[in-house]
Amino acid sequence: MFALQDQDNRRAGARGLTGNGGLARRLRRTAVGAVCAAAVALPVAGAATAQAAASAPHPLTITWTSLALQNGWADFSTGTGAPAVTNINGIVHLKGAIATTGANPVPFTLPAGDRPATNVWVPVDLGAATAGLLDITPSGVVTVKAEQTWFDAQTLTSLDGASFAASGTSFTPLTPLNGWTSAAGFASPGARAINGIVHLRGAITTAGATGEAFILPAAFRPTHTVYVPVGLCNGNNGRLDISPTGVVDVEAEGGTIANANCGTSLDGAWYATSTTSFTPLTLQTLQNGWHSFGNGFASPAVRKVSGIVYLEGAMSGGTNPAAFILPAGFRPTHSVFVSVDTNGANRGHALIQPNGQVNVFAEGSFTDESTFTSLDGVSFAP
Repeated sequence: MFALQDQDNRRAGARGLTGNGGLARRLRRTAVGAVCAAAVALPVAGAATAQAAASAPHPLTITWTSLALQNGWADFSTGTGAPAVTNINGIVHLKGAIATTGANPVPFTLPAGDRPATNVWVPVDLGAATAGLLDITPSGVVTVKAEQTWFDAQTLTSLDGASFAASGTSFTPLTPLNGWTSAAGFASPGARAINGIVHLRGAITTAGATGEAFILPAAFRPTHTVYVPVGLCNGNNGRLDISPTGVVDVEAEGGTIANANCGTSLDGAWYATSTTSFTPLTLQTLQNGWHSFGNGFASPAVRKVSGIVYLEGAMSGGTNPAAFILPAGFRPTHSVFVSVDTNGANRGHALIQPNGQVNVFAEGSFTDESTFTSLDGVSFAP
């Protein structure tokens, strides 16, 4: 069984950004960088379009439903988006950022049409690039869990990039191996491909076996190596190492494999099977020494599918956090914080601004991000 706990006695290096006030300043620590005002309005349409068939050939026009915050939680503001939710092809997407001065970890309840069929854990980005989880029940109640201190969640809880499957419809079951089993109370592991993006679902646990957790069926295998961030037991950070052969290994931040063994959530994890339809981020786009990592990983690239922007690939070599500028068609209308995987399964986050500037920060040393940063599993609503 999973056992999420706040760990107030532990703190890795806090790599925050310099900000310009707002709620974060009232919380005594700045967590967000200089941000730009929104410049473009998102299109809206009827909610029925959110459930269009996965094979729809054209991008969907979607409606976002505002989330009613409670228990002292408020919009983070300071240039970030307001909290909202939508359902696209059965995948529920969240966006926006929130914060609180209180101790109640329940910020909102999801609308009835956006609730999961089973319990899900979705990794999210917290203040100072630390890890957090959204614990979401079938009743729609959402609880924020922090890997390190509650103050990280108070300062900033980013919903950008968080997603999960509403149900197991159209998911292909995955068979756990080497002592891994489905976690009680959660969905069994599964995979579903939608327009070239593979979404994973469920949670697994083990008594301590090592080796691959499962092997993906041929239809879900990427053409390149993929590292995707996932949430682990006690709100810890980890990643899935996915090879073109379909072998999937679980790696825990800091090498603490016990955190993976006692619970690895696949909810919210996704990756692209290939570079088809992605726009490359060229050497002219990459900045400050950042370049493609190579070694079997895809080169950095971006694609928009049904209104959601997806990144892929891996990079390294940067001399400072300013890594690249997104092309105009892929920029958000507000500042976005999303989780990224860095060297050694260490955690980081990317700050994506409306002018397209993407800065990458590691939870610990800058060496972690400059040595290796994976963009696989990074998505946001523009």
